[in-house]
Amino acid sequence: MRREHRWLLLALLLAAAHQAVFIGWTSDDAFISYRYAENWSAGKGLVFNAGEKTEGFSNFLWVLILALFNRLGFPSLVVSKALSFAASLILVVLMFKKAEAWGRSRFASAAPALSLAFSASLAYFSMSGLETVFYACLLFLAVFLHERYEVKPSPGTFSALYGILLAASLTRPEGIMFFGLSAAHHIVEKIVSKKGISLGKMLTAWAGAAAVVSVFLVLRYNYYSAWLPNTFYAKPKGTFAEGTGSALLSNIANSFFVGAFLLVLLIPALSRISFLKKNSYPLLFVAGQIVFMSYAGDWMALGRFFFPVLPIVLDLDFKFLGSLETSARSPSRARFMKSLPAWLSLVFAVSNLFQTAAARRNVDLYPFLVMESSALKECGKYLKREFPAGTLIATRRQGAVPYYSGMDSVDILGLTDRDIALNIYLSGGDSSSDSLNADYILSREPGVIVLFSSTVRDGGMLYDKNEPGDKLLSFEFLLFERAIEAGYSLRERLPTGKNEKALILIRG
Repeated sequence: MRREHRWLLLALLLAAAHQAVFIGWTSDDAFISYRYAENWSAGKGLVFNAGEKTEGFSNFLWVLILALFNRLGFPSLVVSKALSFAASLILVVLMFKKAEAWGRSRFASAAPALSLAFSASLAYFSMSGLETVFYACLLFLAVFLHERYEVKPSPGTFSALYGILLAASLTRPEGIMFFGLSAAHHIVEKIVSKKGISLGKMLTAWAGAAAVVSVFLVLRYNYYSAWLPNTFYAKPKGTFAEGTGSALLSNIANSFFVGAFLLVLLIPALSRISFLKKNSYPLLFVAGQIVFMSYAGDWMALGRFFFPVLPIVLDLDFKFLGSLETSARSPSRARFMKSLPAWLSLVFAVSNLFQTAAARRNVDLYPFLVMESSALKECGKYLKREFPAGTLIATRRQGAVPYYSGMDSVDILGLTDRDIALNIYLSGGDSSSDSLNADYILSREPGVIVLFSSTVRDGGMLYDKNEPGDKLLSFEFLLFERAIEAGYSLRERLPTGKNEKALILIRG
């Protein structure tokens, strides 16, 4: 083994060890995709509840891949973690290969890959069951292929690049944005430099990928009667922004210590025209994701919506530090600049390991609790054991509870329910839709309503004077009151963590 590849092996081992910390921790949201995939593979259609066509997922290609493996007899939970783990290792290898091409010291070449291995976001999302790491791998692979194309333009590399961007467009709705940004960049580059493959070959690659996306959009509309996933309507801009902050600030705040602080280093980098010219393509991707984060309604802890560009930002930061070393005018300054990659790696590693430790320590605290599915799995099994198979449940946790109960579900948040989502969207995400949605949920006459109370929730409402400090969100409190008025009764309080309970309300 070449000496420099020992650094790569170390990075891969560190990444694997870090992910092992989260191997049993699956995001509740992942079970939404699992249910769609398993219903599809079983011939029930691409639906959450049989007979209800609502696109309650936003990761079509991921669901398709899971469904294909389901048909072969492989469970979604295992497949999702295995695929994400493989994608995480590919990311580490790509980071190393890109840095290796810079021709600097062995450690400087390995620093980006080693840093990524310490990423708490990589470790968590790789084991979460979500498409996040797979999608990030596609975006970084696109940047990697673009650099290959810049060095040696060829139709094959160009087509592969847009094939990857096509996959990204089918994995996440905002992936289409990166396809468009990439095409715009290559058009401008062709006009300015007149280099690269012919415009005709570019158009052929674009037309092929665009045709597939167009067919997908038409089929989606014909099936769901909507151009956008239901999550677009259920989570209007800023729905989950914290306090008075914007969605962008919420996303940055919740990903700051796992990597968003790296954006600060790009500010001086942008003042260097040579750096800007050489790295305009990956910088477009970072800018595009920042624009998306300014709209994204749901932030999710550990930076779900920042992580897709974290490898790109890491790569750009280490490139910038390398350029400072190269341009240093004195030996002492050059030595100082040479040490910066090590310092950045150390800061990133410490910050992320602290976040990993906090996630493990605060497993029973919001917001980590809402991401972890083990207790909700037990709630779903309880419902399956205690109630008939045809029972309709209503709850805002649309992951493990419906998945393990096997029951149809009314989604209080509207992610998998069109009518509730439209009420939320038309109200702009404020509380004016709460009354309409409470009445709608009760009109469906669910046999069981599952609400979630917490002792650590700020601004919640006390639902029972005998349970001091145990509070419900305002909408769930409204639904609780109206359900009691409609004849529901509280049957059980199931602990779903040290600080949370599932309230089981039954009809009649």
